[in-house]
Amino acid sequence: MNVLRQPITAVVIVFWFFFWVLNGLDKFFARKDNGLVRWWGNHRVEKFTMYFDQLALDPALVKATLVFAGLVEFAAAAAFVWAGLRLVQGKPGVAYRTDLAITASIAVFLGFTIFDVIVGDRAELLEHSTYIGVLLVSFLAVSAESFFQHLKNIDSQSTLNRHYPPETQ
Repeated sequence: MNVLRQPITAVVIVFWFFFWVLNGLDKFFARKDNGLVRWWGNHRVEKFTMYFDQLALDPALVKATLVFAGLVEFAAAAAFVWAGLRLVQGKPGVAYRTDLAITASIAVFLGFTIFDVIVGDRAELLEHSTYIGVLLVSFLAVSAESFFQHLKNIDSQSTLNRHYPPETQ
């Protein structure tokens, strides 16, 4: 099974996929009772209303801003799905697509950190900056696994060639 050949990459993909999906859902369902589930989530509407008051922006834009952020987070999750499908199918380019998904995630968090600085929310700034660090570690882990997998493949090919010389005709 292809996923077992790259377990670190698989864990990175699954973790960040669920992170982005659940974080995106939080933008839509925070503090709501859907009948089946009461989604506690973060008090984003209240926080963003306060931020928009500080910035002298129309509080009516809060809902649109949260929907936009949720859609951006779903797009980040989709990037990990794209990488995960390559992994499950055993196609090349898994590390490259995972790197792109990680890069997209860093870009999202960069946007969040800029917003945090503008509104002066240092707790959120610390949190988002920490996630950037974790994404960089994720990148290093995927890169290291890809590198060592490549070395393993080269070693396997050279071992095969040593034991089974090409036939002469």
